[in-house]
Amino acid sequence: MAAAAAAASFRALLDLCKRRGFLYQSAEIYGGLRGAYDYGPLGVELKKNILNSWWQRHVYWRDDVVGLDTSILTPHPVLKASGHVDEFTDLLVDCILTKERFRPDKAPALEFLPTDKDNVSGGGRIPVDAPDKATAKAWQKLVEEQIAPNIKTTLEGKRIMLHVNAFVQPDSQGQKGRIDFASKTGDCSIPLDYNGYVEPNSNSPFLTASRPFNLMFKTFLDPIDPIDRVIQTTTQQHENNNNNLTSVREAVDQVLRPSTVYLRPETAQGVFINFEQVTRTMNKRPPFGIAQIGKSFRNEIRLEHGIFRTPEFEQLELEYFIPPWESSHWFKYWREQRFKWWLEHACHKENFRQRDHEKNEMAHYATGCTDVEYLYPWGWGEVEGVAHRGNYDLTQHIKNSAAAFEVVEEEARVSSPHIEADDCLIPAEKPVRYVPHVIESSCGLNRAMLAYLCDAFHQVSEGNNKPPRNILRLHPRLAPVKCAVMPLTGKPEFMPLAESVAKTLRRRGWFTMVEAQKLKIGKRYYRHDEIGTPWCVTVDYQSLEDETVTIRDRDTGSQERIHWRDVQRFINDRLMEDEEL
Repeated sequence: MAAAAAAASFRALLDLCKRRGFLYQSAEIYGGLRGAYDYGPLGVELKKNILNSWWQRHVYWRDDVVGLDTSILTPHPVLKASGHVDEFTDLLVDCILTKERFRPDKAPALEFLPTDKDNVSGGGRIPVDAPDKATAKAWQKLVEEQIAPNIKTTLEGKRIMLHVNAFVQPDSQGQKGRIDFASKTGDCSIPLDYNGYVEPNSNSPFLTASRPFNLMFKTFLDPIDPIDRVIQTTTQQHENNNNNLTSVREAVDQVLRPSTVYLRPETAQGVFINFEQVTRTMNKRPPFGIAQIGKSFRNEIRLEHGIFRTPEFEQLELEYFIPPWESSHWFKYWREQRFKWWLEHACHKENFRQRDHEKNEMAHYATGCTDVEYLYPWGWGEVEGVAHRGNYDLTQHIKNSAAAFEVVEEEARVSSPHIEADDCLIPAEKPVRYVPHVIESSCGLNRAMLAYLCDAFHQVSEGNNKPPRNILRLHPRLAPVKCAVMPLTGKPEFMPLAESVAKTLRRRGWFTMVEAQKLKIGKRYYRHDEIGTPWCVTVDYQSLEDETVTIRDRDTGSQERIHWRDVQRFINDRLMEDEEL
């Protein structure tokens, strides 16, 4: 029941986002592009406010962090050195029946309906869910005639029931499971290997073997069409009587490599390869950080939950470079700082948590990793990772490019008396030479936006069988529209004062709207409650007499009468009152 209510609430939120200008399906007039979204006038403001808060906290409030903006196009040698070319892969599985592709580590276990409830290893049925009855009939025919000839099936509406003689679960030692399907003739079983997962949407067990799939988008920086080179190389291989597919692929990759570039899968590598230039030009020594906000691209196998997982996304990343002997301190420090930032903007702090990675979850270069997770309507999902990356990245680029990333100092020092150093990591020789370790915080801006929208979305019952009223209780610093100025009626005499109020607020850099529609003032309030506007200012007849206006608070509904020139100070005080100094 709770899951159904959460799903309904999420659908209502997505409807609001499209209807009011937060999110649009990209290229919708041409049928849309899977996983691609455009951010409307309100969406772009919300994103900007989130990233401004992040940048302010990490760069402007500190003297040990500087910013960077690196190229999206990344040459092959950079990502070869970082390991992305060889290792940035997910396992991919195809469903032979539904043609869907998915990651096995995210897939559910088989739903099995045993004949004897106390004996799940015996006979029973496997339900396969189709989107409609026509598809169910087509799938049943495909299974019976091509995928598993002679298998016994029955049709129940949109469900195909696969009859099973015996079912063996895979074990913890890596031994595969097995499904023995019943045959139509009843004189034999039809065996199928079972690896512990099925296609997520249908429960289909008819799957290919898993295979690695590189997540990077590859392109070519070359005035010559790379397809011509592919054709030429393939033709030469054929003329040399070398039709081995692996050899042909290697030859094609070799000839294209000088012009091969990738859309970066993360912003971090651009920071690492600029480490020496930043230390030199900005006169920085560890501990210090480099912050970057920018687009990254991943050819995700499965796109899901709106903007939660998309092929194009923005990252808010901080790479904090430290002496090895201070790494434990700074990892703990950034874990705390980053979680604190998330809670500052949250309505429901209990829906945010930190989760430490198990050893088998961590990347091969990491010695520690903690995720910040939000309880989305479908469950807990990662919004940020804070990782201790060691010196893996800088060391790899030193090996592959001979870059001067080693730090040389007169002697080992601890940057603050409050830091408890790891004495065993302090070099004894002088001068001290070391490759800095890195603490990374990496936050997805799209996911942050979705988390804060879900967190702020409230539906308030109006009673009398009326539909619930939507309110976005976004933190005022994140709200797209800071203030709406509303003349009481559409009469022209109210407009000069309304425009004066709006002008003073806009000049502070606050997105302000003038709402002069011929709607009741209450309806106009409710329209702005729905998009999260924290304050509404009403210009009425009294305003024409004494230049005072009414300012209304979104969350409490309370109203206050002030001079119109004080509106700017009123809003500024409330935006600043909970800022940490």
